[in-house]
Amino acid sequence: MEAQWKGKRVLVLGAARSGIAAATYLVGVGAIVTMNTGSEPSTEERTKVEQLGITSVFGSHPLDLLDDTDVIVKNPGIPYHIPLLQAAMDRGIPIYTEVELAYMATDAAFVAITGSNGKTTTTTLVHELLKGGDRPVHVAGNIGFPAIEVATRAKPDDLIVIELSSFQLMGVETFHPKAAALLNLSEAHLDYHGDFDSYADAKANLFRNMTSSDRIVVKGADEEVMKRVPDALHASTFGYDAGDASVRDGWITLHGDNIVRVSELALGGAHNVENVLAALLLVEPFNIPREHVERVLRTFGGVAHRTENVGRVLGRRVYNDSKATNNVATEAALAGFDAPIVWLCGGLERGADLSSLVPAMSRVKAVVAYGETAERFKTLGESQGVPAFAVETLEEAVPLAFEQSAEEDVILLSPACASWDQYKTFEERGAHFVDLVRSIEEASR
Repeated sequence: MEAQWKGKRVLVLGAARSGIAAATYLVGVGAIVTMNTGSEPSTEERTKVEQLGITSVFGSHPLDLLDDTDVIVKNPGIPYHIPLLQAAMDRGIPIYTEVELAYMATDAAFVAITGSNGKTTTTTLVHELLKGGDRPVHVAGNIGFPAIEVATRAKPDDLIVIELSSFQLMGVETFHPKAAALLNLSEAHLDYHGDFDSYADAKANLFRNMTSSDRIVVKGADEEVMKRVPDALHASTFGYDAGDASVRDGWITLHGDNIVRVSELALGGAHNVENVLAALLLVEPFNIPREHVERVLRTFGGVAHRTENVGRVLGRRVYNDSKATNNVATEAALAGFDAPIVWLCGGLERGADLSSLVPAMSRVKAVVAYGETAERFKTLGESQGVPAFAVETLEEAVPLAFEQSAEEDVILLSPACASWDQYKTFEERGAHFVDLVRSIEEASR
């Protein structure tokens, strides 16, 4: 596999971690590499590029770079509509993302997960479940290490669990996972893809090379997902009410067999039940011992900032869903609890229509909003006849949420907004929320 790159002139677009990882691999297998970015890289990135001893062009995308290019490997976030990539397509120059490069670099088998929501939780859960098998397992992609780094150290019998975005899947050609899931589809990233069908079709590239001997996993009740299953292939379906994996009489079931009770799951929220169902179907072909599966489902509490169970504090059940940066993710979180919810929300103002959140608010007993969108969320809460408050910061919002809650209530941070009005990342926002909750817990002792 490595021999195919020897002497190839490869243009790597993007100097972030995955781009540098791709360039490092390509230099090691004899490619002639040029790195190009549209903006100035950080000092650390520039140093790493210089250490590779490759040609670099920073700050713009000159078209004459294509004169000496056989293949492009691009950062997934760089849109295809930039003139350099449009010209490359006109010339028939292949454009890959790092995922395709990783697939070509290894004989390990891939288990791949995509979808509009739930990717990270499902990927992490699948990784934990597969650890109980007899094959070494790695995690890569949007979580963990860049795919090419993982691929180069994986052995042929290993498994690589990978979370994939629509951006990454636009740049695959031969990528062929042995098991793959398309969890759900809702409108997202339309500024990149142009329209919903283009976005959904990019996700469906996951299945383009799969065969009848592979495991395809989809949500049976999602019509847009089902449209994108190749006609000649059988798909295993999951769903809360029906499917090869479903819920029956309070039990998580697989092909009708009871696995664990829903009440025993460490993951919170109804939407995470579907993530569990999808994960069970994905790992089924790998013969994981039943006792390991049950143990993981009873102990895996989720991924940080994604309906993360922070624990009981002053009798309240506290959840950190800082990753919910849009309405769809927050709707799923709000709908996932049976107890009364004190909802913390708000953040960067993007002008989103908040009305779609109303059907998911039946359990909300109070709204505590902060940030640029605080007043709009306060108005939303008032329109539903619940107490609603607008404050400036999380420092003010968290104590107020405890005041508005009672024992056994859920306190849920699910912002439905990006974090950039007050935080660099959603992770920073979520970590601050957890710290504030812990400080209230400490003060009560």
